[in-house]
Amino acid sequence: MHLPVIESARPGTRPAATGAALVVASALALALDGPVARAAYQHGLDPAAFGFWRACVGALVLGGFLAARPRPGRLGAIRRLHRAAVLRLALAALAGLGLNLALFQAFARLPVAVAVAAFGCYPLLVAAWEAACRSHRTGAIGPGHGVGLAAVAIIGLFLLTRPDPSVPVPVTGLLLALLAAILHAAYIMCGRGGWGEAGDGAATFLIVTTAAAGLGVLAAVTSPHAALAPVTDPGLATLLLFEGVLAGAVAPLLFLAGLRRIGATQTAVLSLAEPLAATLLAAVMLGQLPAPSQLLGAALLVGAGLAVQLAPALSAARTRSQEVQAGQGDRVDGGHG
Repeated sequence: MHLPVIESARPGTRPAATGAALVVASALALALDGPVARAAYQHGLDPAAFGFWRACVGALVLGGFLAARPRPGRLGAIRRLHRAAVLRLALAALAGLGLNLALFQAFARLPVAVAVAAFGCYPLLVAAWEAACRSHRTGAIGPGHGVGLAAVAIIGLFLLTRPDPSVPVPVTGLLLALLAAILHAAYIMCGRGGWGEAGDGAATFLIVTTAAAGLGVLAAVTSPHAALAPVTDPGLATLLLFEGVLAGAVAPLLFLAGLRRIGATQTAVLSLAEPLAATLLAAVMLGQLPAPSQLLGAALLVGAGLAVQLAPALSAARTRSQEVQAGQGDRVDGGHG
């Protein structure tokens, strides 16, 4: 789950296309989570310990990135943020921590496909949230289109993950996955406005550090021996370093940067490229060929992703056309006068 505050670029401009590319790149990096986590579990880690090391490496990488930048002092700029921005940042950090805790526990109780399908409803929550707040800008996706495209994406996700109806679904696990979806939607909504002078890097660093601290406490309490496994296992340490750099540091940084450029609803729908990429990876790496229903789900996901990117551009073009026609009408009326 911002540099100086910049309004999302008008659809169809290069910043909007860049934002979409950043979000998709973030989703592709996060798609490695499943295979890497499975490998880490085979080396003795549990979900809390895995999440701690992933976040810890991510925080170290982001801290080094901030220290090496030509303009230091980004973290200090957080103290100069307006109170509302500080509150949003604190809520985003807490939402990120809660999201990880809830999702880890959901994966422990549910089949992965069911957990992913339940968690994947967050685009609909984001679109509904934006529709209720009516916070979209001129040329952005309207509330009706946003909710509709999010619903199409979620149907595609459900078909893609293909939950088995014969497998029992514990209510506790399902509620945890839905809680993770709510927290991810809150994380997106808190981060859409940017962080002023603090920037994307400093905000991401604080969010990831909060997750590392919370997960570290949980790992120390529940599985201290598992948490120390990477210290004596160089192979596991290398795997966690790879995961921490990509999923712990690069992915959230790209996500927040893309979110600032294209808005909450577009970001939420495009980030569903993660389960799509994970399914493709399983097909390539594990020989798990997708069923026809999964191909249909993938098509719906891709179609919703394209539509959510093209809809604002079409809306903006239609608005400009109406403005041109209105201007021509005014000139004609003035000429007759």
